[in-house]
Amino acid sequence: MAVTALQKMIEEEQLAPSAPLPPQRELAKELDVSRATLREALSILATIGLVSIEPGRGTFVRAKNDAGELTPAPSWRFAARYSPAEVYQFRYIAESHAAQLAAMNHTDAEIEELQENLQSFRRAARELDFAAFAQIDFEFHKLIMRFSRNRLLADMHDSFARILLESTRLPVKRDKLWDPVMEHERIVEALTMSDPEGAGYYMRRHLSRTADRVGITITEFV
Repeated sequence: MAVTALQKMIEEEQLAPSAPLPPQRELAKELDVSRATLREALSILATIGLVSIEPGRGTFVRAKNDAGELTPAPSWRFAARYSPAEVYQFRYIAESHAAQLAAMNHTDAEIEELQENLQSFRRAARELDFAAFAQIDFEFHKLIMRFSRNRLLADMHDSFARILLESTRLPVKRDKLWDPVMEHERIVEALTMSDPEGAGYYMRRHLSRTADRVGITITEFV
């Protein structure tokens, strides 16, 4: 995957901090991907704060601060349509209700799917694989929307999938990566116990805290 390969090159400083990336034609050839795939990968890396895309100048690796963290430079591709705050407000309302429905409607096999997702989520957090972390996070929430048995909720999630996935890519500090893992665990525990009140509560708390971790404040109803 181009995103993972580029992230590894940045982490290992094969691509030096503050340095420009090679021309896209060369980089696409090196990674054996199309230029369209490379552009999407660079856009993802810009969203999670690993690179900075500067029109007319090129793409640059983000510099590190005194704590050794890459300086965040989130890029929100959908600013002309919705703000990140609007996306999180929608998620807070829709996904907490979906979690309540899922707590009443899930099967044992579906709980197993969520447990498998949790295992992958923990592994991505341990390995600091930011791209995989965001993708697995998105898939977790998509599963819960589907398990709600409300087809309109699931269809809305699918219709806005690119925007919702982008919201999971907003940068989070490394020392905070384990927080969403523990929050997902609480949600799964409530679902496993068929506790709709608990599932809704933990989903609301999770989304409120996730928004806060990326600098967004949403009104929380607990």
